[in-house]
Amino acid sequence: MHRLVPALLLVMMLAVGCGGHRHHHEADAWFVASMVPHHRLGLELLAIAEPRVDDVRVRRLVFQMSRYHHDELHHLEHHLVRWRLAEAEDYPGHLPPNVLIELAGLQGPDHDRAWLEAMIEHHEGALVIAQRQLDQGRNADLRRLAAGVLEVQRAEIDAMTVLLGVLPDTLSSLFPLD
Repeated sequence: MHRLVPALLLVMMLAVGCGGHRHHHEADAWFVASMVPHHRLGLELLAIAEPRVDDVRVRRLVFQMSRYHHDELHHLEHHLVRWRLAEAEDYPGHLPPNVLIELAGLQGPDHDRAWLEAMIEHHEGALVIAQRQLDQGRNADLRRLAAGVLEVQRAEIDAMTVLLGVLPDTLSSLFPLD
């Protein structure tokens, strides 16, 4: 009987622990399934920028963004795996592959301006994802993460908008004004 008690306790702990893995709120799941590929795309945009950035202010922003993207992605991937979710294929802030290809082909000021335009569009999608989490999500940890995303990415959008206003005009734009 004494051997059975620890085994039963272990089974009960595993059952309680596993039960939480399957049950999650729909909005929490959407946030995780959308933010994982969103952050992966953000890291891809940052990797494209690192060897091509011309302006020191843009370079500083690239390195600043790189620091938190890795940590947040790791945290979100934990939920994705634990909850057995598939990544969203389409999400706010998704950029078509041709934008990445064009960015990779640019250098200097042309690159900086086009990269800022693409990253602003990408960040605006993160604001949509994070706001939905704050409005509908239930997981307190993910709500805190979403609040941080809103704060940081709004500030970065403001900084990138200012930079677009002071960088020299270029001949190319990935997002022409209509």
